[in-house]
Amino acid sequence: MNRERKRKEPTLLEELQELELLDEGEMVGIPDLEIEDLIEENTLSVIVRCLNPHAHKVGGLVKSLPPIWGMEDRVRGRGVGEHRVQFIFNSESDLQHVLIKGLWFVNGWMVSLDQWSPNPGPDFLQRITFWIRIRGLPIHMVKKEIVESLLGPMGKVDLVELHAKNSNSLEYVRAQVSINTEEPLQFRRTARFRSGATIPTELEYEKLLKVCYTYKRLTHDQSRCPLQSNTSQELVKGGQAKSKEQNLRHKLLEKELKAKEVLQKSSGKGVVIRSSQTGEIQRGGRNKSSENREDKRKGKRVASSPQMVWKQKDGRGATKTSRSTGESTANQISSREKNEQRSIMEKSKGSRDLAELKEAGSAFKRLGSSEKSGSGGSRG
Repeated sequence: MNRERKRKEPTLLEELQELELLDEGEMVGIPDLEIEDLIEENTLSVIVRCLNPHAHKVGGLVKSLPPIWGMEDRVRGRGVGEHRVQFIFNSESDLQHVLIKGLWFVNGWMVSLDQWSPNPGPDFLQRITFWIRIRGLPIHMVKKEIVESLLGPMGKVDLVELHAKNSNSLEYVRAQVSINTEEPLQFRRTARFRSGATIPTELEYEKLLKVCYTYKRLTHDQSRCPLQSNTSQELVKGGQAKSKEQNLRHKLLEKELKAKEVLQKSSGKGVVIRSSQTGEIQRGGRNKSSENREDKRKGKRVASSPQMVWKQKDGRGATKTSRSTGESTANQISSREKNEQRSIMEKSKGSRDLAELKEAGSAFKRLGSSEKSGSGGSRG
C-alpha cells in the first residue's frame, strides 16, 4: 500500500533564510592552527553533487554509488552539506578510476563530482565532461580546428577524435567537452564560414539518459519543469475564471426564471396585458410578440407600450358579482340617469324660453296692429 510522504516542515533557520532575515554576523578572530593532518586525510576523496534533488537524496547516494563503482569495501561516504556527499578512498588508483571512468548515474540522472580541494575554484562541481558526437560535417571539413571552433563556446574541448577507433566510418566526429551543468544542453549548432556557407550539425551526448525536454537541463525532469508548471497554473486560473463565469450565468438564469414565475402568478390574479395596437388580450402569460410594435402617426414612428388594465376575472360556473363591482355598477347607472335627467331639464327649459319669446313676439305684433288701427280711425 502506497502511503503519501509527509512534507518535511522547514526549520527556523530555513525560514529565516527564505525571508532573508539573516545578517552577516559578528566577525570573530580564530588563532592559527595546524590543519595539515586534516588536509592529508581528505586528499584521497571526491565530492559528489546531486544535480536533481528530487531524484537524489544524500543518504541514497551514500548507499548507491559504492556498489556502482564496485568499491563497497574500499570507500566510505558521508554527507557534507546540502545535496553533497564526500567519498574517501583507500588508494589513489580507486580515486583516479572514479574520476576518469565517469559519467556516473543514479536512478537514470547524472551526478557531478570533483576531487576535493581545500580551496575550490568557481567551477567546482559546476561542470561535467561529456563525449559528444558531431554529425553533419562534410568530409573535406573534418578537421580538429573546425571541431574546436564549433564546440569551444560550450566549454573547454579536451580531446578530439576525427576517426572512431577500430572503424573506417566517418559518420560522426567525437570530442570531449566540459559542459556547464547550470546551462541548457545544446543539441544543434550551425557552422558558418567566411565564404558565407553554413552547415547545420547535430550533437549527441554519449551516456546521457534523462534531461528536461523543455529547458534541456539536467537539474529537473519534465514533470517539474518551471515553464510547464507556469503553463498549468495559467490553465488552472483560466478554468477557474471560466467556472466563475458559468456560475454567474447560471445564477442570472435562475433569477430570470423566478421573475417569470412571479409575473405569471400575478397575471393569474386578474392582471391583463392589452396591446394598444391590436387590442389582443392575453391572460397569465407574456405577449406573443417579443418586440413592441410601432404605430405611424402623423409621419412619426411612435413605439406603443403595453398597458396594464384591471379586468374582472371570469369565474367557473355561475357568474358572481362582488360587492365592490355591484356598487361601482350602481354608481355608474345613477350617474348616467342624472346626466339624462339634467339634459331633459335643460331641453325643456330651452323650449319654455322659446315659447315665451314667441308669445312676447306675438304680443308685440298685436300692439303694433292696434296702434295702426287707432291712427287710421283718427284720420277718418
